[in-house]
Amino acid sequence: MIKNRYSAINKSRKSLNDLIRLYELNYLKLMKLLPIKEINSKFNFFIPEGLYNSEIRISINRKSKHTSKLTLYKSNLLRHMEDTKMEIYIYHDAGMAEVRRFNGKSQFWLRNKYPNKNMLSKDEKFQWNIFLSEFLTHAQLHGLSIVENLH
Repeated sequence: MIKNRYSAINKSRKSLNDLIRLYELNYLKLMKLLPIKEINSKFNFFIPEGLYNSEIRISINRKSKHTSKLTLYKSNLLRHMEDTKMEIYIYHDAGMAEVRRFNGKSQFWLRNKYPNKNMLSKDEKFQWNIFLSEFLTHAQLHGLSIVENLH
């Protein structure tokens, strides 16, 4: 019985390799949705959210051969919920995309001590990048037409 409990605990822990795999998956999904080399500054589209559509705004803040930085912004239709804003670094040479900031909070460490002053979960960095992965899948499947594509 004790052996099973410890194996369940170890399975729930995420390793650095799991995070790197997630970065690589996010890079592939992001390149499929947003061809960064073809877009210079902004990319807007809608995704359905209940009876209404939410506008997604993606702006490329820095674009270079090796590393690009973009901001993904989604306004929430419910006035009591905070808007979602992610700052994503794209490492073209490594083929990875990492969420560096989420709603104004940054996270450096792989795991946090809990409780902490910001009340971040133990695996906050994973949660942000898992959210990006699920969001990109949803946007690819259910995204509506481009609002504007400014060059």
